[in-house]
Amino acid sequence: MVNRKIRRSQSEYYDAFIEQLKFLNYAAKLYDSGERTAIKMATPQLRTLFYQQSYGDILINLIPEVNKDQFLSTCQFGEKPIIYGGSVTNAFVAGKYVYLPSCYEKNLEIGHYISFEHWWNGRILIASDTSFTRKELVRFIVNKDGGAHIDPELNEKYYNLKNDIYSLQATKMPNMPGIPFKELHLALLRQVVHETLMSFKKMNFIKDYDPGKNCFNMKNNIFPLHVTQMTINEGKSATPTIYY
Repeated sequence: MVNRKIRRSQSEYYDAFIEQLKFLNYAAKLYDSGERTAIKMATPQLRTLFYQQSYGDILINLIPEVNKDQFLSTCQFGEKPIIYGGSVTNAFVAGKYVYLPSCYEKNLEIGHYISFEHWWNGRILIASDTSFTRKELVRFIVNKDGGAHIDPELNEKYYNLKNDIYSLQATKMPNMPGIPFKELHLALLRQVVHETLMSFKKMNFIKDYDPGKNCFNMKNNIFPLHVTQMTINEGKSATPTIYY
């Protein structure tokens, strides 16, 4: 019968899994080359790998070789954070104030391996009573903002992220209006892709991933002061801890 369904073999699942990683790597390379909006192309793959929908299973659950205790987190803040600016850094590239992922900065990069559930649901940006998890960021971009669909309306929280409400501002004089650093959502997403690829590299699924330390974006960044992992914590102790 023409409509009869044939179940995939385990080797076909594995091939599809490796294919998703190649697509992620390709999107990362495009971002690193200066085509920064191209990182949105990674969100369908992140959704396929990680996002549990009402039907089917996430792809990593179908690959027994995936170690779910080996997901790289590059976020670091205290127990009671009020502000956490994310694992990104500020930059001035091609005449534009932007954020870039901290994976470009070897001396700024930190990391700790945690469980998949803690990683996927872990916060990567905090602004008082508003925060974003990796899961939320991927869901907003893939379902609403061009990853795989364009919605006529955006959730206010994501709209504010995209329109620089949570961004630092650059100013040349103390009393002059500041210019917000843009593309925070894209830099955060590129960092999530970095964490994903580094996690699977540690599991020996890929070998050729380049974090982009010598890429176009980094070579053309002329901003003199780089700020990353900016944190304001509540209480007397502000000792940073890797977030689980």
